[in-house]
Amino acid sequence: MKKTGILESPASEENDELLLKCFKDHFNFTIDDLSSIRTHFNFYNKKKKDFLVREGYTSTNYFLILEGYVRVFYRTENGEEVTIDMLSKGEFASSMYSILKGAPSFEDIQCLTDCLVCKISEASFEALAAENPAWIQLGMRSLKAALLKKEERILTFGKLQGKERYMKLMAERPDIIKNVPLQYIASYIGVKPESLSRIRR
Repeated sequence: MKKTGILESPASEENDELLLKCFKDHFNFTIDDLSSIRTHFNFYNKKKKDFLVREGYTSTNYFLILEGYVRVFYRTENGEEVTIDMLSKGEFASSMYSILKGAPSFEDIQCLTDCLVCKISEASFEALAAENPAWIQLGMRSLKAALLKKEERILTFGKLQGKERYMKLMAERPDIIKNVPLQYIASYIGVKPESLSRIRR
């Protein structure tokens, strides 16, 4: 059997509590029925460099990050990796293109650290939404947050220089600066690693 490095974390009260707290803290969302967690959500311990989504493969899942850091990237024609997003606790990682189009993903989603993630499929989310409209509201809040983050990133690249982009990231997400390798931060803000080294002096 091929080893994937993906370890399913057994159902536990500790994992349930982590998920409940994450929904409450980051989405102001309360789950009253714990059976919905155990029916629709699966917990996974992921190792550093494990992939949640692979380019060229169709994905139908959302991964809520409970612990750790994740990056989203694509490869250029010459093989260079370009980081387009960095995610952490309380954020969903997914290839929306793959989910909505039913087509292979054009991006990779990889763990930058050891992570604990909670997976829910699109089909499971739709089933929850059919049972309780509150899940639809949760989905809308999550989607709006993701769209706002992308729009802010576009505006940041259009209006700010590399140093200013780094200072903005440092002010807003010091945890990213502390926990993510510099090469990925450099790619994320659109500068070369050597340029980032000069900016940080």
